[in-house]
Amino acid sequence: MTSNNDAAAEMMRLFPENAESGCLTVACAQADYSASLIARAVEDADAHLLNLNVTSATGPLHGVVVELRVSHRDTSAVARSLSRHGYTILEADSDCDGMQPSERYNPYAALVRYLEI
Repeated sequence: MTSNNDAAAEMMRLFPENAESGCLTVACAQADYSASLIARAVEDADAHLLNLNVTSATGPLHGVVVELRVSHRDTSAVARSLSRHGYTILEADSDCDGMQPSERYNPYAALVRYLEI
């Protein structure tokens, strides 16, 4: 049995933090699922596919649900490209980490704290 720290370290290894990324959840029919086609659709929007995870959830009509992390915070272009390729967009979010904008690292606040020392 692994400890919570080991599990957290493993999650960080598999899903490293990337401030400039966005997340999408897409669905498709099981017969239409192709990781390479999803990657091509993401790249058609001038983005990079950082993570692709098939989830245990089932989509519309018992299809496959896939969570994606892409290299753009604004996921609208990627969502449009995936839609053009026949994927159903279930969710598109610019904050993959689930943090509120006020909780994210702010370089200006860090600079002010540094200058106060």
